Amino acid sequence: MFEPTPTSNRKRIAVIGAGPAGLVALKTLIATREYQDKRWEVIAFEQRTDIGGIWLPDPSPGDQPQTPLYNSLTTNLPHPIMAFRDFPFPHSTPLYPKASVVLQYLQDYVKGFHLHPYIRFSTYVTSIKPYSLGTTGVSWNIATKSYPPISNEEVTWTNVNTIVIANGRHGCPFYPSNIDNFDVWKGVGKVSHSMTYREPTSFRDKSVIVVGNGPSALDISPELVGIASRVYRSIRKSSTTSGITTRGQPQDEEAITICRPIREFGDVKEGVVVLDDGKILSGVDHVIFATGYDISTPFLGPPVVNKMPNRERAYPMPDNWLINSGQHLFPLTKHMIPTPKHLPLGSFFVLGLPRPIVPFPFIEIQCHLVTAILSGKVEMDIEGENSAVHAMMEEMLRRFDNRSDLAAREWHRMDGERQFDYRVEIANLTDVDPNTMIPEWQRRVYARKLELRKAWKEIEKKGEDKRVTKDVGKGGEHEWVELMDRILEEIDKGEQNRGWTKTTD
Repeated sequence: MFEPTPTSNRKRIAVIGAGPAGLVALKTLIATREYQDKRWEVIAFEQRTDIGGIWLPDPSPGDQPQTPLYNSLTTNLPHPIMAFRDFPFPHSTPLYPKASVVLQYLQDYVKGFHLHPYIRFSTYVTSIKPYSLGTTGVSWNIATKSYPPISNEEVTWTNVNTIVIANGRHGCPFYPSNIDNFDVWKGVGKVSHSMTYREPTSFRDKSVIVVGNGPSALDISPELVGIASRVYRSIRKSSTTSGITTRGQPQDEEAITICRPIREFGDVKEGVVVLDDGKILSGVDHVIFATGYDISTPFLGPPVVNKMPNRERAYPMPDNWLINSGQHLFPLTKHMIPTPKHLPLGSFFVLGLPRPIVPFPFIEIQCHLVTAILSGKVEMDIEGENSAVHAMMEEMLRRFDNRSDLAAREWHRMDGERQFDYRVEIANLTDVDPNTMIPEWQRRVYARKLELRKAWKEIEKKGEDKRVTKDVGKGGEHEWVELMDRILEEIDKGEQNRGWTKTTD
């Protein structure tokens, strides 16, 4: 039983959140010798009634949903690459499973590693404050209340040595701040964020602009086709030729009109939207911003970090240790470990900040570094790391002409191979095998993920998906790799239309 106040000299570790990041953090922590020898105590606080994070549906989302999960969501990555490395999806699982399948996978993960006893559900973390500071450690007081709130309930305070922030990156919608009359349109309900989107029928016979070029925008815009009267997709840069967008995602040019970014919202009744090239769109009924999310740590405040995102700064204010610009948290080494002297090594970790990444195995390797640091197996020259990350930020600011907003947006970006190189780097700091945690085939498959997903959709349209994946995975991960390689080989041969077969020995 994890008591609010220490009853021994054991190290007390609190994980904030029980989505995928929080679950793998729990699993990795309780697997250590230190926990097994009762030298550590571990707990996770979860606001919702069950595990799953963004994969757990919100039955009554309203204007402030607890998840951006829309009804038709399927993964945008094949499950063999997105699974935790020691816990594959069941054999025969569709290559790109529905959200409900991912949720079941996480529930199976919890059962398989007996994580439920460590999670305090329906518990809202209202604040986390440093309690004592010193060169050898720091203590934290965590204030919690029941969720949903109970009238006149008093705060419960829990004291811990280490905080692991695992509340995800999809809780605070990001909107562009440079669009004139944005508040007017939002005030009358003509602007929303993809976080509140669930299904297309509420946009029937409406002219809709979807803003963005990420996975949500690429899912939502074609889903509106045939229901909305007209669908635009607004992106910063366009190189559309033959119906292919800049991200390589197939689109119907006649059904979806690609347009420039929005500069100004005009007359609300007439639905006037002015683009940044001066073009005017009229009769627009609604704009959906699929523009991502801000980093959100509402339970933290000064002196640890600014309470609300500050988009104008790349460095912390003088009275704060960290800066949250909404797009980056700084200074952190390895994108997860704070370097200010006030936060000694092992007192505070943040998981899953970089993007775009394959999140489950990425955070899994971060958790191995967390446990290695807490157990004393890995030491760091934090002063040197602090100098290094500041030098990196100075170089990035020079590259972006001292535009703090652009530097912040790029700080945690890990396009292409960078996320795999990072995972290898972290694995090499710990005692895990890089070849097991980051097998070569993952780089190959990730580089062609859009082609693979397009091909899989064709397989589904032909009704071949269940036959193609039947019993695949029973013999191990290599069977999934062979299947994906066969699909990619057929793409290369231009044989997608011949019908898909599953070879057997």
